[in-house]
Amino acid sequence: MYTSHIYDVFLQITTTQNMDMNRVMLIGRATGSVDKKIIESSNSAVVNFVIATNRKYKNKEWNIMEEAEYHRCVAYGNSAEVLAKYLHKGKRIYVEGRLRTRKWQDSAGNNRYSTEIIVTHFIFLDNKSGEDDVIETIAWENSEADDILNEDMPF
Repeated sequence: MYTSHIYDVFLQITTTQNMDMNRVMLIGRATGSVDKKIIESSNSAVVNFVIATNRKYKNKEWNIMEEAEYHRCVAYGNSAEVLAKYLHKGKRIYVEGRLRTRKWQDSAGNNRYSTEIIVTHFIFLDNKSGEDDVIETIAWENSEADDILNEDMPF
């Protein structure tokens, strides 16, 4: 079960001193279509997509408020192929990965930064019929991500 994976990671962190961690776990919904490209040098797939998460809270006047946060995600290899095929707007998904911030220049020469989640695991949380009590689990470990990241990117 996937829960044991999370527990194993927790044990590694708590028993190892001076260990840094870059890990993100999110449950949200895809906000649009998945953008799939092929890295020509390795003939490997890469996808970019955005998921939205929301939270509800009470403001000072005790009104219930809701806000959304949007997260850029990138997946490589087999994970990219599966996500490109099955992830569609509105589909609920669990994403696990690490943060990466890239620096780039826009057309005016200004430095820009983009923070994204490099997906290492994911689970689709909606089933095909739309029932909430059944969880369709398609989880993939993305072991190819680190090798592909060091190659030329198509965007």
